[in-house]
Amino acid sequence: MRPKVTAVVVARDAASALERTIPALESQTAPIATSVFVHIDSRDDTLEIMRAAQPTLLLTVAQDSSFGKAVATAVSELDKSEPIREADTGAAHPDEWLWLINAGDTPEPNALAELLDTAERNPSLAVTGPKLVSAQDPSRLVEYGQSIVPTGESIRLRTDALDQGQYESFSDVLAVATNGMLVRRDVWNDLQGFDPGLEAVDDSLDFCVRTWLAGNRVLLTPDARVETLGRDAPGTAKYGRRTGAQARHRLRRTATLHRRLAWSGPLMFWVYWLLLLPEVLVLTVLNLLRKQPGRILPELFAALKVFFGGTRALSARRHFAATSTQPLSSLDRLRISASEWRTMRAIKRDEQLALAQQGGDRYNFITGGGGWVALITAVASVIMLFPLLRSSVLSGGALLPLSGSIGELWAATGYGLRDTGGGIGVADPFQFVLAALGSLTFWQPSLIVVIIWLIALPLAATGAWFIAARFTRRPWLRAFFALAWACSPTLLGALADGRLPAVLVHITLPWFAFAFFAARYRWAASAVASLLGVVIAASAPSLIPALILLWLLMVTTSGTGWLRQTFVPIPAAAMFLPLLVTQLNRGRPLAIFADPALPQPYDPLHGWNTVFGFADTGLGGWPEFLQQLGLTDIDPFLLFAVLMAPLALLAAIGIFANGWRLALAGLIIAATGWITAGVAGGLSFAVWEATAAPIYPAAAQSLGYFGLLMAAIAGAAYIGPLRVPVTMLALAGVTALIVPLFPAHITGSAAVAASDGRTLPAIASVQGEDADQLGTLRVTPMGPDQLRLSLERGSGMKLNEISTLATTNPATSKTDEALAELVVDFLSIGKSNPMSQLHELGIGFVLIQPAEGAGAPLGQRLVTGLSTNESVTSIGKIKGYGTLFQVVNAAERPTDPVLAQQLEVTNWQNVLGRAMLIVQTVILLFVILLALPTGRIADLSAAARRTKPQWEDLDRGSDVLTLRNYRLDNERVEVYSSAASGEAVGPAGKEELGD
Repeated sequence: MRPKVTAVVVARDAASALERTIPALESQTAPIATSVFVHIDSRDDTLEIMRAAQPTLLLTVAQDSSFGKAVATAVSELDKSEPIREADTGAAHPDEWLWLINAGDTPEPNALAELLDTAERNPSLAVTGPKLVSAQDPSRLVEYGQSIVPTGESIRLRTDALDQGQYESFSDVLAVATNGMLVRRDVWNDLQGFDPGLEAVDDSLDFCVRTWLAGNRVLLTPDARVETLGRDAPGTAKYGRRTGAQARHRLRRTATLHRRLAWSGPLMFWVYWLLLLPEVLVLTVLNLLRKQPGRILPELFAALKVFFGGTRALSARRHFAATSTQPLSSLDRLRISASEWRTMRAIKRDEQLALAQQGGDRYNFITGGGGWVALITAVASVIMLFPLLRSSVLSGGALLPLSGSIGELWAATGYGLRDTGGGIGVADPFQFVLAALGSLTFWQPSLIVVIIWLIALPLAATGAWFIAARFTRRPWLRAFFALAWACSPTLLGALADGRLPAVLVHITLPWFAFAFFAARYRWAASAVASLLGVVIAASAPSLIPALILLWLLMVTTSGTGWLRQTFVPIPAAAMFLPLLVTQLNRGRPLAIFADPALPQPYDPLHGWNTVFGFADTGLGGWPEFLQQLGLTDIDPFLLFAVLMAPLALLAAIGIFANGWRLALAGLIIAATGWITAGVAGGLSFAVWEATAAPIYPAAAQSLGYFGLLMAAIAGAAYIGPLRVPVTMLALAGVTALIVPLFPAHITGSAAVAASDGRTLPAIASVQGEDADQLGTLRVTPMGPDQLRLSLERGSGMKLNEISTLATTNPATSKTDEALAELVVDFLSIGKSNPMSQLHELGIGFVLIQPAEGAGAPLGQRLVTGLSTNESVTSIGKIKGYGTLFQVVNAAERPTDPVLAQQLEVTNWQNVLGRAMLIVQTVILLFVILLALPTGRIADLSAAARRTKPQWEDLDRGSDVLTLRNYRLDNERVEVYSSAASGEAVGPAGKEELGD
């Protein structure tokens, strides 16, 4: 009797796909006895097309039905209407078969005949599958069998290969796909079909494994070919073309975990079940190191679903054991062995490495001219900072030493003491930056500032070279961008004035831009950009509005990479949130934009005057320089405009060049930065020593200058042979701007100088190191009736101890009022002894700083008053500091218990402080793990396959060479292409996430 075949066709929202599938079924050379069409509730014309085909049985199931459930429904209805007929005499089993077809599968005319031929030749056969080929290119294999790797994950065999008949000899296989699967109907019923816990992935794999263990065979049929749409087939609501990468991985992980439990023994079931959640923690760290954060939540959801019985793994294990007559180890020969898996991975790794290396020469720093840039700027740095070469500590201007140990550095982070008067609150994000930097030279934290000063020029130039290399392959344009960035008046002015935050921003900006552009393609780049974004935002909070605006513009235009770029500001937001909440509670939300570290008062520039890179009215020493040259009639701003005219001309040309998109982006960045700089100088949120300190605009000026350089190289790339002379002229103009600034450290006109690391006289500093609550009252006469008071504890004020909560607080504390009363008492000769007040405040020393002009008489009166006061003894005049007095029997800590308790608060003693520090630390560790260079080669090769957007590429279609030899005469040959060659390569059988 001829075999009876029932074709089961499952479709959902597959109207167009069925137009290929139904004719293919009708054209089969082997007859189909019964056709059962299962319609999964659809929104298109799928049902009408199925009805028009006039199947034997037409069923409709719920929209959320899986493929296995749809087939089970069809077989159940078939059993009711057409029970399995009795076997013929001598037959081992009823000769009835189910042919499972997904909508979109297109069997060749002889596919069913070949499958049945395989079944007739192999009496023990229960399942056979065809060769799946691509519907777009039938010469390429999509899948030819399935197996399992040593880690337990499923794998599709012989994928993405050219079908040349090389696999015809393969027969026995662990499993076949559902597409075109021919399965004996009685075996389907005995095994109760697909496991309901496997809704979309590994359903056929599990069924075939149970088929083997029940004593049957699973074979391949090489001459049966079925064209398929692959993983993007219409499928079901559980798994189809609209299923995202994260959802795909969640389904795969759920299937793997479910199979692990279902295939295990009674004891191992509970062991595996208990290890489900601990395994998620390990995988979280591994996914961060592999640069696949997109898999963290899917794996967590998969583990939770299996752990809480969402897949009914216990029931599946019982059914698995009940239908198995052989041990699972009997299938080892059909599984991928460890040696085979290593070989397969090695081959893939070589292919991926070749792809990952494509285009790597673009960023070859040495051969691409970057080495010369670094050398030139390093030599310039040594010459400019020669007096600082042997220094270990710098101070002056807005720069102070750091604390002497990394413990003190990290103690200033989180939640704790914010001023010497006992103020408690959250730390500035910049204090985290200082703690991280100081940890690099843990034996002497202040040494890192010296290193930053010395490498600022070459490090800034190197970062600028790399971002320019992203835009162009031309060595000279890269060098021009890098040298012009290193010669910025903003950077040299910040180095001279001791503005560490502005220096950090200028150094970091090009590196941040380089990582941010790459963040569209790789999570590691996104993590690096987020860390650098924390540095920039923490160093210059006034840049936050501009950065948010530019981030929004980039995210909305970045296409498929928007998710990775969306992640970039999250760490900075986490670092700033506690400070923002605190300032909101104080009614001063805008104070969050105040400059961190030491807020040095200065006379700022406003408006368009900031576009030349000078922050204050001193203009980098240009007025004095012109006076020395006898050119006092020249307007400095007019001179600056002339010097920057070539650079501005190049930027203007860029708007009309092939790279106009890059030029436009650069000009938007420039406008954003300069508008921020022009506004910042007029805003004063911080007060230092009773003087308002306007926001220092150098960071915003650096952002504006960076955008101008982007537009300029877009124009330079367009002007052909003129690019070298014009860019050299532009570079000469920019370099001329720093002529008065360059020798500032040599001539001594710079505020920054080498230091011994002390901000207090030696005796006060030494005793303060042993007693960190011991206070030194610093008194500075400012006029005939005005004094400036400051209380420093320990060894003196340190840069990492200054908080914007203190500098932006206009109210006076009880400690401030007590200090004022105390100093007034000192002015009164013969006044009662204020010993108790000094002890209550924990003051051990009083330092009267020298005063000139109108404040000198008041200073002398203070010295006289203290000399006759029995509460202090005179130490004498100390060069560079003033007149020092020591309190008699000074207390090492305040005797006022409330003040003493406030001074002892650390970032770990307070519940809020602990919670805040833990959350911020976890976020930073998460980002650091993600940023570490430990990603898989597969991700690097995937990134290499993605071509940059055309607007980023200044060489596209224009970089040609003229060759002359005996064959080619003046023939123009294209030598540049940004597209990576080679095919997409991924781990066999695994759906790749877009990580």
